[in-house]
Amino acid sequence: EDKVVQSPLSLVVHEGDTVTLNCSYEVTNFRSLLWYKQEKKAPTFLFMLTSSGIEKKSGRLSSILDKKELFSILNITATQTRDSAIYLCAVEAQCSLVTCSLYSNSTAEALQL
Repeated sequence: EDKVVQSPLSLVVHEGDTVTLNCSYEVTNFRSLLWYKQEKKAPTFLFMLTSSGIEKKSGRLSSILDKKELFSILNITATQTRDSAIYLCAVEAQCSLVTCSLYSNSTAEALQL
């Protein structure tokens, strides 16, 4: 069975801390892993990871994928109050002639500052 799991499910941190969010997956025909940030309405795209060991960075946020161990991490350095949000990871599976699926975690990960 395909699944995506995030940890921790919720987190309270102090401003200036460094935070690591984890996403593990078991998906047939893995294509990519995506991170999103949701503050109010629709989630905002952060990163798409397709290759192991290549770090993606955007400001204070960074993410890396390990396809051998089937997980990704999202790091936020020097946290600020504006980082308070729900962070989501989703895994995209390779499309076949019949189906194409985007698997997301069933429980959201909330970061509160």
